Amino acid sequence: MKLVILGSGGAIPTPRPFCQCKICVKARKIGEPFKRNSSSLFIADAKTVIDCGEDIGDSLNRRNIKQVDNLFITHWHPDHTFGLRHFLEANYIFSENKVKKAVQMYIPKRVFSDLIQKFPTIEYYLKIQKTAVLHLIEDGDKIKINNIVIGVVGYQGKKSEKYAYLIEEKNKKVLYASCDTMGFKNYKNHNNLDLLINECGLFSKFDHEISFVSLMQRLKEIKPKRIILTHIEEEETHKHGEKHFEKMKKRYLDIPFDYAYDGLIIKI
Repeated sequence: MKLVILGSGGAIPTPRPFCQCKICVKARKIGEPFKRNSSSLFIADAKTVIDCGEDIGDSLNRRNIKQVDNLFITHWHPDHTFGLRHFLEANYIFSENKVKKAVQMYIPKRVFSDLIQKFPTIEYYLKIQKTAVLHLIEDGDKIKINNIVIGVVGYQGKKSEKYAYLIEEKNKKVLYASCDTMGFKNYKNHNNLDLLINECGLFSKFDHEISFVSLMQRLKEIKPKRIILTHIEEEETHKHGEKHFEKMKKRYLDIPFDYAYDGLIIKI
């Protein structure tokens, strides 16, 4: 199984527009691994992408990905869905007014209900351009694509607003839970993971976001063999500094985690 981190950033990309802090200046000057686009994942063996933020076009181009057949969405937030226009219209031939290829788009029922209110243009792509074929899914469903099975994991069951995806091939298991995992009530059901790709958690205190300390405790409970932390917020890096991230690695030496970066290739 080959996975590629297309984007490892948070709600705001790094560099943040207009910002002249040393974090953003460094990201502009050097680029990767300091530049971070919105969080998304490419499953190479299934030609599948999970989530498409506003900068998905840049993320795909930087990796020179030539074909994507399937798109999965975790939740409606802009940094996970508002790149739909770039993603879907890439397969539309405007001069001939026809679709070169329709993407198979998998969205949990509750998430689609939220998305169509926040991003009503999605109906245009589905019904007029027909650049996507919609598959409504829910917690517990399993979709087989080639040799890959993608399981749908609602943070709170079938009525969840946010979702993770369990990616399986033969006896290998990878859980992708990139955002808003504070409400992930069923995380204890997912042990024996070969890899967990999870949001980083915040060093700062916010009532509605999981803290880094709480995340570490959770990781001690489910004990994945390997952990990649993604959805790394520009504001957190700016506030706490890059050295703080390394300091946390030394503090939690008993937890096998690394930080994601754009372009990270993972082979399981």
